[in-house]
Amino acid sequence: MSAPQMLRQNLRSGRATVWGGMAAIVALGWLYMVHMNAGMSAMDGMAPPAAPGLGALVATFLMWTVMMVAMMLPSTIPAVSVFMMLAGRRNPLAVGRMTMMFVTGYAFAWSGYCVPAALAQWGLSRIALLSPMGESSSTALSAAILIAAGLFQFTPLKEACITKCRAPFAFLVHEWRDGAAGALVVGMRHGTYCVGCCWALMAVMFVVGTMNLVWMALLALLVMAEKIVPAHWRVDWIVGIGFIVWGGMVAAGGIL
Repeated sequence: MSAPQMLRQNLRSGRATVWGGMAAIVALGWLYMVHMNAGMSAMDGMAPPAAPGLGALVATFLMWTVMMVAMMLPSTIPAVSVFMMLAGRRNPLAVGRMTMMFVTGYAFAWSGYCVPAALAQWGLSRIALLSPMGESSSTALSAAILIAAGLFQFTPLKEACITKCRAPFAFLVHEWRDGAAGALVVGMRHGTYCVGCCWALMAVMFVVGTMNLVWMALLALLVMAEKIVPAHWRVDWIVGIGFIVWGGMVAAGGIL
C-alpha cells in the first residue's frame, strides 16, 4: 500500500472512530436519562424525598453533566466536521485523536455550566421550589425563568455567541492550535461560546422538569436549529418571543 493510500485509510479510520464514539456517548447519555427518569417516576408519590445533602448535590451535578452532553453533543456535528477537515490537512495521522480531544474540551466547557445548574437545583429543592422531578412548583419562579430566557435571546451576548456557533469554519481557522492539547483548548473555547449562547435555554429545564425527556429532546432540537438554520430566519428571536409570551401567560395565570 502506497503512502497516500495509507494516509487516506488512516483518515477514514479516524473519522469513523470519531463519529462512532460520539454516537455511542450520546446514546449512552440518553439511555442513562431514560433509566433515571423511569426510576424517579416509579418512586413518585411512594415516599417523601430525603432532604438534599452533599451526596444529592454530587448526583445532581452528574445528572446535569450527562444531560448536557446528551443534548448538546449532536449540535456540534458541523463544527466537528470542519475540525476533522482542517486536522486532516495538517496532520492526517492524528485526526481521530485530535478530534476526540476537541470534543472532550467542548464537554468540559458544558461541565463547567453544570456546576451552577446543579447548585441551583440543589438549593431550590432544599426550599421546596422544585419537585423531585426538578419541576418548578412556584408560579413566580417559572414566569421569571421563562421571561428571562426569552429576553436573553435578544441580547448582544446571545448574538455574539450564536454567530461563532453558526460559523465554525471561521472560528476554527482563527482559533486553531496544533496538537492534542491545542485541540482540547479549541474545544473548550468553542464550548464556552456554546454555553454563552444556550445557557438560558437550558435553564428552562427548571420550569418543565429537569427529568422531562420530551423537553430535553425539544430543547436539543431548538439549539441545533439555531446553529444550522439560516441566520435571517431568526429562529432565536422566534424562540425568545415564544418564551416571553409563555412566561407572561404563566404570570397572568398566577395572578388571576
